Amino acid sequence: MTDVSYVYHKQGRLYLSIIKDLYDNSILAYNLSKFNDNQLVFENLDLVFRKDWDKSKSCLLHSDQGFQYTNKQYHKKLETFNVTVSHSRKGNCYDNACCENFFSHLKSESLELFVPENETELMQQIDDFITWYNFDRPQLKLKGMTPIEYRQTYL
Repeated sequence: MTDVSYVYHKQGRLYLSIIKDLYDNSILAYNLSKFNDNQLVFENLDLVFRKDWDKSKSCLLHSDQGFQYTNKQYHKKLETFNVTVSHSRKGNCYDNACCENFFSHLKSESLELFVPENETELMQQIDDFITWYNFDRPQLKLKGMTPIEYRQTYL
């Protein structure tokens, strides 16, 4: 699952693109940019779907119907990796609730409590939060395990 959200620091904002694995709730990749554009999303895709990606296996990537996810370039890029594109229904935010849930945790548990001074601090704080979220934050849905513990236990 993938989505984009804005994240603030005291001098402005950036856009955060994430790719979340629904198997274990881990954040597989993320990217920050001053612009909410195709490049933000495409660079994030490149972090997951690299040249060594096993194209013989199928994969589904779900998103909302944002302009970055509905254009032909996005579909072509994912097609080269044997990734099936899935979109939310128009006007239905619940279809992308898993990403929205992560953004809510990031903002309420970190960025709103300790507002970063600038872009550099914002990037570091997001990096620290995602590392903590993946490796140290237990989740009830995962039987009280962290995403990485869950993956290692069940894969």
